[in-house]
Amino acid sequence: MSDVNGEGKNVNGKAKRILFQSMDVILKNLNENMEHLDANFKYTQKFINVVHDGLINQRRFFLLASGRSAFILQCFATRLVHLGAEVYMVTNLASIPALRKKDVLIVLSGSGTTSIVVSLLKNYVNTIKPHAIVTITSHPETMIGRVGDITIKLLGRTKKDRSEEDHAILTPEGTQFEAAAFVYLDAIIAELAIKCGKTDEDLLSHHAESI
Repeated sequence: MSDVNGEGKNVNGKAKRILFQSMDVILKNLNENMEHLDANFKYTQKFINVVHDGLINQRRFFLLASGRSAFILQCFATRLVHLGAEVYMVTNLASIPALRKKDVLIVLSGSGTTSIVVSLLKNYVNTIKPHAIVTITSHPETMIGRVGDITIKLLGRTKKDRSEEDHAILTPEGTQFEAAAFVYLDAIIAELAIKCGKTDEDLLSHHAESI
């Protein structure tokens, strides 16, 4: 697909490096997600309202994901902390407080079938029904997708989706979904910060290494 200099196939009559081809695919997927989310904005608005309500009413946030999706939710958790929230990453490796009826559970899974997420989610849902469950996935028809009080569908190939396209390696497995989720959740933080009347300085004041 590329030569020793890293040049890729011709794109618009010009040779484009593989990394830029990959970025093109990711950006195209982001644009498709923007159009899709705008056309279905009522679900995102419900998500924003739930998190805003949680911030105002001091609800705790429990975030559940696995693998690369867990890293993305960890980034979201950091920003929620900067907004003043109490946040816990759900894992089978550490002790965390019990979920309460007034708390919010947010689940991220591109495939909607990640086994450890399904197992932990079933355990939590069977134990207690929180104030709200928000699931973010590319497959809302799955168990993870269906359990959400609010289900956000993001477009993008996941590890569940097999592709015969030549450019699949440019965004392997769940890269498209993961990139879209990272940008989407950071954009949600921007909405919340403005809705809460927060400035960049306000968020920085909650940072562990503020200067």
